[in-house]
Amino acid sequence: MAILGQIRKRSVFLIIVIGMALFAFVISGVFTSNGGFSSNKPVGEINGEEIDFEIFNMMVEQAQTVYGLNTTSAVNFAWDQGIKNQALLQELNKLGIDAGKNQLEQIISSDESIVLNPLFQNEIGLFDFSKFSNYIAQLKNSNPTLYNSWKLQEDNIISLAKQKIYFDLIKSSVTYTNADSNIQYHLENDKVNIQYLRIPYELVPDSIFNIKDSEINSYLKNKREIYEIGESKKVEFIYVPDTASNIDENNIRTNLEQLKNGFNQLNQITNSTEYVEGFANVIDYSEFIDIYSEVVWDSIYKTKQELSSDFSDILYGLDIGQVFGPYKDGNFYKITRMIDKKRDANLDKVLLADVAIEIIPSNESSNENFRKASQVEFDANNGLQLNQSDLSLQINTFESFDDFDGGLPGITNSREVIKWMYDDDSRVGDVRRFTLNDGYIVAKIIEFNKTRLPNIEDVRTEITEILIQSKKYDFLKNKYQSELNIDIIAEENNLEFENASAVTQYDPILVGAGVEPYIIGSSFSLEPNELSPLLKGNNGVYIIRLLSKEIAEEINLSQEISNSFSDREKERLSILIPEVLESKAEIIDNRSIYY
Repeated sequence: MAILGQIRKRSVFLIIVIGMALFAFVISGVFTSNGGFSSNKPVGEINGEEIDFEIFNMMVEQAQTVYGLNTTSAVNFAWDQGIKNQALLQELNKLGIDAGKNQLEQIISSDESIVLNPLFQNEIGLFDFSKFSNYIAQLKNSNPTLYNSWKLQEDNIISLAKQKIYFDLIKSSVTYTNADSNIQYHLENDKVNIQYLRIPYELVPDSIFNIKDSEINSYLKNKREIYEIGESKKVEFIYVPDTASNIDENNIRTNLEQLKNGFNQLNQITNSTEYVEGFANVIDYSEFIDIYSEVVWDSIYKTKQELSSDFSDILYGLDIGQVFGPYKDGNFYKITRMIDKKRDANLDKVLLADVAIEIIPSNESSNENFRKASQVEFDANNGLQLNQSDLSLQINTFESFDDFDGGLPGITNSREVIKWMYDDDSRVGDVRRFTLNDGYIVAKIIEFNKTRLPNIEDVRTEITEILIQSKKYDFLKNKYQSELNIDIIAEENNLEFENASAVTQYDPILVGAGVEPYIIGSSFSLEPNELSPLLKGNNGVYIIRLLSKEIAEEINLSQEISNSFSDREKERLSILIPEVLESKAEIIDNRSIYY
């Protein structure tokens, strides 16, 4: 047991466990309910395997703790991580890829924090896996909780080993032949020097073209995969904030004026009126703050730069004993007294004391805000417009394409509205009032939409610009094709020739023009001093003259160069494979039931 005591003392094992713990239950395959944990209703499914809610919620809480994410972001993070890993694990099981003690020993033996620990070394200072195994065996009886944590890590390590085997098998098939390497080599190293004339699309007036709705419709249908809109649900809503009224704020300021200058109050014990000294003159200002301020006094000297108030110049310039306010500072009204000034470490510092009152609605204001929201709800339920009773309330709309949208834009803690929209019992025309921490939302469902193409008006500007660019290219092509004289075109349009040097197809950017892969690719097909036809680019219509072409010297590509190309491709596959497996998986997402 001495070895256990030493390890606990040094916390080596705990460090190992903590270091590998993050989402270990995902990697080790207990993301789904067949991983040994009890399960409630599944939060989702992947290829028929249920995703256990309790385990998933542990992941969410861990993401919040480790990364400081809000609930929605943590849920999304845990889901993305879990789905990708589970799809990969299912693929490993399908292929029969497994790992055992040898792989476990190999991975553990590569961890320097374990290998270099004298507790796990033999007489000649080498890592002894049997000593580590003995420790784990003793741990089973001495500390079952820590032992169970280790078993989870052990499953995690074996799973990582299986994944390594899988990726190594795939990567072993990725090779760049000399021919492949040669092509890539020339894409990156062949260069052209060109002179070009760019006719910006703006030089041809839009007004000479008429884009018909039928043309926009035709374009939409041909580009359906780009423009198609998924299923959605749309609501109208009004937000009624539960905020303090002007009367509330005036009352707070009046109370602070009294606290500043002094006031009379009834002594409940003697039933007599007593005068209370104001903040400006009271001797024990610390006690005064304890009684009347809603914020504890921060008795720290500060420089002028450390004063966060909008009134820092005024506050810093107060004389000792002078009081400023009431003034508004964030969500508080304050009166501030200069307590002391001193010079500290070559810096001038001041000590200020505040009496601060939070700006919150009075009971009367809260009741009125509730009445407003209730009236809006009543009107909407009776077929009237949401703001029928108060036109100062703004009607907003929101179209949701995902049942796990975080909430309405600009309104925190409004996730419940989204859950209601996607409830099986919700229907178009339904109205509901939601109570938030700082106000009310009254929402009305106005549309359930199936997958569709957008309305023409929603894409008119974007598609019209695309179609007009094509028409402008055809216009210029018809105008100049019969006699393509680059000098005349430049003179007619008051354009200047531009030069681009050492341009490659691997980095197809024209300085001053932007990304133009088609234009640059076309220049490589020209012979020196040859002029191109009019070419349609992203940022205008071009004519190119090839000045010179530099073909990289043919070299005997070494295996090292081919390997570097292969390594880049393997790195890309490491990211791509989990995404492909996820895209092919049958996924049921029930997150919106729980969050």
